[in-house]
Amino acid sequence: MRTRLLLLASFVVALGALAGAQVTPQRLLRTADALNRSVTDPTAGLMPINRPVRITMKDGRTITGRRLNEDTFTVQVIDDKERLHSLVKSDMRNYVVETKALMPSYAGKLTEDEVADVVAYLLTLRGE
Repeated sequence: MRTRLLLLASFVVALGALAGAQVTPQRLLRTADALNRSVTDPTAGLMPINRPVRITMKDGRTITGRRLNEDTFTVQVIDDKERLHSLVKSDMRNYVVETKALMPSYAGKLTEDEVADVVAYLLTLRGE
């Protein structure tokens, strides 16, 4: 059981980094309540800049990932292979900002005690 929870917590950290769920170590200055929400309802805590994006370029390539930065003319995205893309908006055919996190919710899949164990583990990653 403990091994399953540690594996899940590692998955949450890894996927959260790409999916914008805000549970990565540099974000762990958050409270236990905020981390609990990230695990049980990742979309609720999703900040607008971290929303997943799907971009279709004029040449037909599709890039999906998490927005890192955006200005009037460009957007920077990290994809699921951790590649950084700096894209010019005028080269895009379609640009969709999703409103739902890519990371799944674990509400109802884990007991309250299991969620508490995952959050407790995530709190140990603060790097203090």
